[in-house]
Amino acid sequence: MTSKNVTWFCEPDAKLRLTGSTEKISDHVYVLFPISLVSLLTGFFHLLLQPLGVKVTFVSQMLAGIALGPSFLGHNKKVSKKIFTPKTQLVISVFESFGLIYITFVTSVRADLSIMTKSGRLGIVIGIGSYLLPLIVTSLSTVIVNQFDPLDGELGESVQMVTGLESTISFYGILEILTDMKLLNSELGRLALSSSLTNTLLNMTLGTVLVVLSDIQEAGIGSINLLNLMSFVLIVIFIVLIIRPVMVWMMRQTPEGKRLKTEHVIALNIMVVCSYFVSESMGLIGFWGPIILGVITPLIPPMGSLLTDKMEAFVWSVFLPCFLINSGKGVNLFSTTLTGFLIVEFLIWVATTVKLFAIIIPSLYYKMPFMDALSLGLLLNCRGIYDVQIFSRSNRRKMLSDESYGVMVMTAMLKSAIALPLLRVFYDTSRRYVAYKRRTIQHTRHDAELRILACIYEENNVATIINFLGASIFPQRPMELHVLNLEEYVGHSLPLVISHRLDKMPSSSKPTKIDIILNAFRRFEQQSSGALSLQCFTATAPYDSMHEDICSMTFEKCTTLVIIPFQKTNSYVIKKITKKVLKMAPCSVGILFDRREFMNSRHIFMHRSAINVCVIFLGGPDDREALAYGARMTGDQNAMLTIIRFFAVNHATKDLIEEKNDLNLISGLRMSTMDSKKVRYIKHSVKEGSETFHVINSIGNDFELILTGRRHDFCSPVLSGLVEWSESQELGVVGDILASSDFKSNASVMVMQQQASVVEEMVIQSPGFVLK
Repeated sequence: MTSKNVTWFCEPDAKLRLTGSTEKISDHVYVLFPISLVSLLTGFFHLLLQPLGVKVTFVSQMLAGIALGPSFLGHNKKVSKKIFTPKTQLVISVFESFGLIYITFVTSVRADLSIMTKSGRLGIVIGIGSYLLPLIVTSLSTVIVNQFDPLDGELGESVQMVTGLESTISFYGILEILTDMKLLNSELGRLALSSSLTNTLLNMTLGTVLVVLSDIQEAGIGSINLLNLMSFVLIVIFIVLIIRPVMVWMMRQTPEGKRLKTEHVIALNIMVVCSYFVSESMGLIGFWGPIILGVITPLIPPMGSLLTDKMEAFVWSVFLPCFLINSGKGVNLFSTTLTGFLIVEFLIWVATTVKLFAIIIPSLYYKMPFMDALSLGLLLNCRGIYDVQIFSRSNRRKMLSDESYGVMVMTAMLKSAIALPLLRVFYDTSRRYVAYKRRTIQHTRHDAELRILACIYEENNVATIINFLGASIFPQRPMELHVLNLEEYVGHSLPLVISHRLDKMPSSSKPTKIDIILNAFRRFEQQSSGALSLQCFTATAPYDSMHEDICSMTFEKCTTLVIIPFQKTNSYVIKKITKKVLKMAPCSVGILFDRREFMNSRHIFMHRSAINVCVIFLGGPDDREALAYGARMTGDQNAMLTIIRFFAVNHATKDLIEEKNDLNLISGLRMSTMDSKKVRYIKHSVKEGSETFHVINSIGNDFELILTGRRHDFCSPVLSGLVEWSESQELGVVGDILASSDFKSNASVMVMQQQASVVEEMVIQSPGFVLK
């Protein structure tokens, strides 16, 4: 029987009673003092580094932890003993363990494992390359270093672990950085998450295989512990089949828009802690329990973000400082040798450089802009709290020497302090919703499912949108519709996005706004003969950030078109939201102005009579998008399409590429509808804008719906004299004419703007192109 060193802390019975004296509560003060000190130092370092441009929370946090360690205050033994008594150290270690459990769970709740499928091959290629190439090159570098200066002792044993750790990208670390920078729902963020997840899974798989092979080599095939594998499977089955249904039951017991009940939150906290201890007791890594539990937790409120928000405040303010204290105590600059520092530092920067190229080169091959590829490389080379936690665990298990651990932590801080400020410079956060793929109607196959996000501000918008979409949906061309009800944040409610169940009937005899919306769209789906799939959401947010919810939902659902209702009487804040969506949306945008024809709720679900649709075509990507939607409507036997194209007399266009694109689209449509009587093509040659206005004004009573583009070349004679009179920037010049009170018509107007990233090249080449 082997003996173990055990430290016992004995307390007199009197000290366990709450007598209220100062002497008796001093132990609690000793525990709270270092925690408070770390929090204060974190704020101090954050303020100190901010003028230098280093606005990285991780750096400030680690500096605070190191400041209490043996590198600074802890170097003085008397100060160290005063701050860290044996009991204080024990409590801090317990708090640290609980903190890591909860941090792992909270981050796992946010993780969306389907991200790998959303980013395509590039994320997988980068994830594999950014792990294998640095691992191979750094391992070879270790061999070369060993030939010049033989590595022995603790440093020699640590080198392989340094090589492996520096080749990895922590999925949880990248997730936390993206959350702090508000890039989680960006294309860059999705790609970074996909790459880091692939890298992490590859690292875990390869590590497990090497451990098993090593065991087999040392003790034979019988050494493989099947009980561990069975334990893992049993935990997954129990959490999925038992715990998750309990969570779903808790959600059903919670009214929409409300928080979880206190007893449910307590039960969930118990589940989190128990999942760790059960995993640990069954011979697995304890963190597997919280990870699995977090991944299967439903993302929609009141679970998901609402649950993590409740937990995070205490975790980050009390538990995290304890982790920083213990992590900082492992960094001792006074015990670091020059040789050890240079060798570990060399290996770290070799891995970092190779990893950077392994990310940038595939990104450029897949046609990503260079600055975005560089930003991705910098992002995936950043380190965070989760990386330090892995370093710390390796150090405690004697796989990483104290010297190597200290150098790796300091270098991790340095890399983040350099990379994140550069990332803010290189990557324009206003472009976070710009997609690297085309999301336009023009480039969507006619028989493919069309994904649309419809925004609703008020009940009147419901009939407008349903009648508009009803005119362009039929079995041969299916549609996936996401309805987003927009509610202003009013202080007492919580900013959130709620997913509604369509099978849930109104809870009271007096239906609310959302009940009316759900009922109308539910009936619309039933009448669509299976051509429509529907999801409904409510976004509650301040008006200043409401466009973020719209763009985020558009990006997340990969929609092709977002529809925004518009009225001349809209308030200033509504118009401001519309302008921001037009600027930031990752897909095409349609501004729907309804006078009367689509506003009448009696038209809903009734058999449609023939609808006359007109497309006013001046040229350019936005007009092509309008024409593409009009062409899609011709698949319905009741839709009649008229294309009115305007030409400028004796005016040569400067952009031959755009003119060719216009001709190709129109020619293709005319060829495909040559034998059809549902499509008419009319040409008008005009000398100036006044002639354009008179032609448009003369067609008012001939159509129920008019489609046009938003942005046009204002240097063209077709619009001369009209630009100055335009009042509504959101509608563009032609759209403003069609929506004005001078336009005598009952026709509704749909103003289209094609996906911004698709027209970027044209904007650069055509200085006269309107991008307001």
